[in-house]
Amino acid sequence: MNELLKCPVCNEGLRQGNKSFRCINNHSFDLAKEGYLNLLLNAKKTAGDSKEMMEARRTFLSRGYYQELSDRVNHHLSLISKPNDSLVDIGCGEGYYLSRFQKNYRPQSHSYYGLDISKLGVRMAAKKNPDINWLVANFAKLPFIDHSIHTVLSMFAEYSVPEIDRILSSDGHILIVRAAPNHLVELKNIIYPEIHEKAKKSAIKTFPGFEVIRDHYHYRTKIQSTEDLLSLLLMTPHYWKIKPEGIENLKKYDSLEVTISIEIDLLKRIK
Repeated sequence: MNELLKCPVCNEGLRQGNKSFRCINNHSFDLAKEGYLNLLLNAKKTAGDSKEMMEARRTFLSRGYYQELSDRVNHHLSLISKPNDSLVDIGCGEGYYLSRFQKNYRPQSHSYYGLDISKLGVRMAAKKNPDINWLVANFAKLPFIDHSIHTVLSMFAEYSVPEIDRILSSDGHILIVRAAPNHLVELKNIIYPEIHEKAKKSAIKTFPGFEVIRDHYHYRTKIQSTEDLLSLLLMTPHYWKIKPEGIENLKKYDSLEVTISIEIDLLKRIK
């Protein structure tokens, strides 16, 4: 970790010592034994996804069901990346997507930061890949100095438009990945009696002053077990919305072919 970080208390730059970071006002933050840095103030112990949800995500992603999705995102990242760029993954979870890009596309030439409000997820990520700077922090108050980041990635995660705008360099890029309306439609048909899709905001309206290129991408993959189907459900917002009978319906399936359908928005400032 380097001079890109700022203190969450006073907004002054952070400098790394032996096993801690300190600003000129002597606010100090210790590195955890796993190697991540916690910059979240007044955090609740239950902030972010639960341990059960994080473990379900790690298990599901390790099966390779979303590898094609990850490869598509990595293709876009590789086209906009230059040597010595800084890349921040906002809402990184247990680090699957950022780690795959770091290992397979740009192993040494970037400054990588994975950020999540969940200490559990960041701890998992740090144990798995010590070559990335992992941070526990709030997406609504990003711990980076102004205009210091070249690429911002958001994979199915919440984000703050003003904060991304603030930290992004003048020639930087934003990559927003979200579910398209028919994403996991087969799963939704099982767990819901009816499906009601809400209209999604356009990225052009969300980020004024940016031009956007949108990539609609989809493929089908077969989920191989009931356990993996339940892990997939735990990864999605649907887990919090469905009734108990929806879960019981899903348990009747020992496999299911599902549609993976995503929208990838690549944004750059209009000069």
